[in-house]
Amino acid sequence: MKELSVFIDESGDFGEIKERPAYYLVTFVFHNQDNGIEGQVSKLEESIRGSGFDVEYIHTGPVIRREEVFARYSIDERRKLLYKMLNFVNGCPISYLTVIVDRREAADKVALSGKLAKAINRAMSEHMGYFSDFDKIIVYYDNGQVELSTILNAVFSIQFSNVEFRKAQPQKYRLLQAADFICSMELLRIKRNEKRLSKSEERFFYKPQELKKTFLKSIEKKQL
Repeated sequence: MKELSVFIDESGDFGEIKERPAYYLVTFVFHNQDNGIEGQVSKLEESIRGSGFDVEYIHTGPVIRREEVFARYSIDERRKLLYKMLNFVNGCPISYLTVIVDRREAADKVALSGKLAKAINRAMSEHMGYFSDFDKIIVYYDNGQVELSTILNAVFSIQFSNVEFRKAQPQKYRLLQAADFICSMELLRIKRNEKRLSKSEERFFYKPQELKKTFLKSIEKKQL
């Protein structure tokens, strides 16, 4: 039986827009279970321990902004940590899709839910040939946002008869962390194009063209 695992992370929320422009992003990371990643996971975890990091998982936004447990580490240490995640993503046999909704086109929760559902449904439909190769699809999401959970259940249940949903914690799944990383990078791509990177983001990616050439260009190769 061919099994596809789908790991999901989002950026944005269904609340009131605090700044404009604003976007809601959902990233889907796809992993064919026939292609094991045990070696890549072990390499990543050994590298984290070997570099002296005491972190449960790599949470990209807080790594960049020096928040949560990452506040104890210097910018060079945090950059090293993010490069470890980049190398992990590049080394894994995975692919991804990111769905983006412009919040300026959605006046409220209902409008956003509708646009998001349509965008996700369209993205899945465009790649139905890929999904049809699998006998079973397992969707992993942390259920962080009720509205998104509802949309995901509806869209996947309509599109696929062989789907199963599992609540998952990022601490336990490196590919959920990969989804968080890619989602964060796709948001940075938008902000960079619109020339509105934050001060902390500019400080973190201080080398000329590093964000574009090293991170964004690299993960593009993983797009489905």
